[in-house]
Amino acid sequence: MKVIVIGAGLAGLTCARSLIKLGADVKLIEGSDGVGGRVRSDNLDGFVLDRGFQVLFDSYPAVQRQLNLQALNLSFFAPGAIIAKEGCRTVLSDPRRDLHFPGLLDSAFSTLIPLRDKLKLLTLASKLSKEAGEDALPSDQSIEQYLKAEGFSQQTIDVFFRPFYGGILLDRGLVASSGLFQYYFAMLNQGHASLPQAGIGAVTAQLAEPVISRDSLLLKTRVKNLITKGERVTGVALDTGTELLADAVVLAVDAPSAAALAGLDIPTKGVGVTTLYFAGDVPVWHGPFLVLNANGKALVNNAQLLTNVMASYAPSGKCLLGATVLGIDETPDKQLSDLVLEELKTLFTGDRSALGALVGYQLLRVYRIPYAQPLQLPGQKQPTLPERPGLYFAGDWTASGSINGAMLSGERAAERVMSMEDKNGS
Repeated sequence: MKVIVIGAGLAGLTCARSLIKLGADVKLIEGSDGVGGRVRSDNLDGFVLDRGFQVLFDSYPAVQRQLNLQALNLSFFAPGAIIAKEGCRTVLSDPRRDLHFPGLLDSAFSTLIPLRDKLKLLTLASKLSKEAGEDALPSDQSIEQYLKAEGFSQQTIDVFFRPFYGGILLDRGLVASSGLFQYYFAMLNQGHASLPQAGIGAVTAQLAEPVISRDSLLLKTRVKNLITKGERVTGVALDTGTELLADAVVLAVDAPSAAALAGLDIPTKGVGVTTLYFAGDVPVWHGPFLVLNANGKALVNNAQLLTNVMASYAPSGKCLLGATVLGIDETPDKQLSDLVLEELKTLFTGDRSALGALVGYQLLRVYRIPYAQPLQLPGQKQPTLPERPGLYFAGDWTASGSINGAMLSGERAAERVMSMEDKNGS
């Protein structure tokens, strides 16, 4: 069976490798110059720059099925974060798993998060870990509504949940479906947020290995439209005029691209993110912690000293600092980097060591990702996809906006292709 998969992101790569395992003859088409889509890394003078700050949850079911985690040489963030608010900093940490004793003491005695809410966090972790399934489920509640219903104080919602899950879902408003929050919360409590030694792009490079080894990958190749015969999709036409025929075509692209190619009427709105990377000589803080900006008005949602987690992200003796700005900030790079560094200095008010270190940090690169993940609101159902013979879909927008959702969608698309095409006698 001949199958064309369009898009070499997480969904397309997982679909292609799954189809190969099932015996299909696969051709994977990608418009850019490399695999990975939104999960790629660049190397700049020895610095590893992920295209937007991303972490790998090693507890994701699809990740455990598809990846050789040992080969990725993972290092882990601490199960907690440094919360910065109005010039003060405190650590919120999971006492069951955090091995950083000073952080545990800080977390235990901090009054920024009420003791009642700290205990609720432990109870919620136990509850949601038992309920976690294959992927996030839709919900009619927003994350903020869910947290209030669970009894969390507004203070804890504002200083912890808003910046922490704002960084995951790219929205501090906590307006997304609470099903996403519940799933991410469970996955974090079952495993770790990690970085591969060679960058997040090592994930998609590993997924691509069986595709590349069979010479099944076409890069810098753009699909102009689908070829149909009657109701059946029979291949694709490239923008060069070349036509490629197949028994089945899988659209493993983002929602806007899928809507354009297949004429779909589906939600195509996504959320964007701007990530800045800086090089320095001295660590701004110590320990593998995220820094969350808990102030009401925040340009920087969160910051991460990536070399505190994975030293290979920078040349020897250097530090790599990342800062996440939610949305697409069109401020010129130099001006934006100055604003970000100034805000980081306010987060470390009173810490002479951190402020002295920040003076030496220089901008490396700015990444603006307009469609980093689909917007998933409460009550939003999975899109109804057309039942056209020979046409299938994969992508996080068909499941959930996560690494697991994208990979799971690829697995399911491969299974549907083989099942339906076998029924059709192909």
